[in-house]
Amino acid sequence: MNAQWCFEEDRTRPVFTAEEHVKSKHVQGKAPRLPRRAVVFCLGRGLPLLAERFPTQLLCQQLPGFITHTPVLAVEGWEGLCFLDGGRGAPQAACVIETLHALGTEEILLLGLCGAFSEAVQVGDVLLPARLLCEEGVSRHYLPDPETAVPQGSWSFGQLAEAFQGAGLRVRRENTVTTDAVYRQTFYKEARWRSLGYAGVDMEASAAVSVCGYYGMGSAVALMASDKHPLEPGAPAWAWGNENFAEKRDRFLEAGIRLARDGL
Repeated sequence: MNAQWCFEEDRTRPVFTAEEHVKSKHVQGKAPRLPRRAVVFCLGRGLPLLAERFPTQLLCQQLPGFITHTPVLAVEGWEGLCFLDGGRGAPQAACVIETLHALGTEEILLLGLCGAFSEAVQVGDVLLPARLLCEEGVSRHYLPDPETAVPQGSWSFGQLAEAFQGAGLRVRRENTVTTDAVYRQTFYKEARWRSLGYAGVDMEASAAVSVCGYYGMGSAVALMASDKHPLEPGAPAWAWGNENFAEKRDRFLEAGIRLARDGL
């Protein structure tokens, strides 16, 4: 029996909300109203690259979230758009989305990394999932029986694909899995994921998309394959990146940033 942590008959309110936390004594100063759209980086290179390549301004020194306290940046002249780090793992990503919702954001573009476990996917490929298998715990607190999360926003697959292809990257429409347990990605489990039509695995995306869906926020997800998993025992061992990965990752990030700007 699957654990159930969200109940349709539950009409009670949370004991405290993101809105209440933003106004609590734990948050110094007044939290700003944030732009309608946000780019959420679930990798450490996101905000540094933004600051290196674009004229940024600080909107918020620390996002007043329960876990993650990322700076929130904007690019000068780009109204209606902000940029921040989404943390690592499903709980941090969900906390960020909750706080963004409390501060007025209506749509996110999540840019992150994933491990590839499909023969068709190579390191440096950009995966654009139409659905994400929820193998993290967060989604079960928002929906009674979540199997998959489906990104639904104003960016179409064609727009996403064109942006990353225009940066010289190989794009694949592949569905992905989000997990809480990176050391429990067994050969058996990954073979099962492949049989169900999944090709990559990350730690944040399905949780972020589930929270967005709960609040009626738009979402889109783009994940770059950062490592290739062995497909069977005895295959070449797991390895991170390749000699061109850092350069491709930076192209991926800049393309995502410009995509978000072009959609305003």
